[in-house]
Amino acid sequence: MAVLKGQAAIVTGAGRGIGRAIAIGLAREGANVTLTDLSRDSIESVAAEIRAMGCEALTIEGDISKVDTIKHIFDTHMETFEDLDILVNVAGMQTTTACIDYTEENWDRQMNVNLRAVFFCCQAAARIMQLKKNGKIVNISSTSGFVSSTNPKAAYDVSKAGVIHMTVSLGKELSKFGINVNSVAPGTITTEMTKAWLENPEGLEKSLSRIPLGRIGDVEDVVGPVVFLCSPAASYIVGHTLVVDGGWLL
Repeated sequence: MAVLKGQAAIVTGAGRGIGRAIAIGLAREGANVTLTDLSRDSIESVAAEIRAMGCEALTIEGDISKVDTIKHIFDTHMETFEDLDILVNVAGMQTTTACIDYTEENWDRQMNVNLRAVFFCCQAAARIMQLKKNGKIVNISSTSGFVSSTNPKAAYDVSKAGVIHMTVSLGKELSKFGINVNSVAPGTITTEMTKAWLENPEGLEKSLSRIPLGRIGDVEDVVGPVVFLCSPAASYIVGHTLVVDGGWLL
């Protein structure tokens, strides 16, 4: 039985990698999904897969670092589906730069996409979900929110640590409205973002040496935990970050 049948979801960063897999995974469980990303072509291809499963899909292109764009996404979603049960914040970016070389623009862009946008998407979702006293929000953080990245990515690490604590704070604040806010923190997952690092034999060896399970994660490894946190089975879980890293943090 599809555990999310008939529910309405928004997935940011749904055009590729983890976001794409999550959007399809939610549809596999019966959810209708609004897909957002910077690239129209990428989300249209995901929408086609979802519609082929018999679920509805809405695509909205835009930069979620802009609050006006976030408002447009949520307004358009509600005009189409008239309800919001699930929000999954996936959209993110990485800047690999030594801290002494960071510019103000580097820092602000990283924070605006990875942290600020997550907050304002959560806010927009909460305004809808609080009215019906029910909803699930899942933020995609990272193991880099707990420990420093292998490469110099200070702003990325800080942004993901912020997502983890935002999940705690919003989880506590919004639970009174029946809204479960949780997070999933992937370790090293094969995506477009990690491709260059993992195609380098030295990078691959370094990553594998830190993973007790002995393999690099796949995007599907993240889907199951997200679906679980969006399902009724996770109704008593609040403010938690579920680490999906093959044992990396151990």
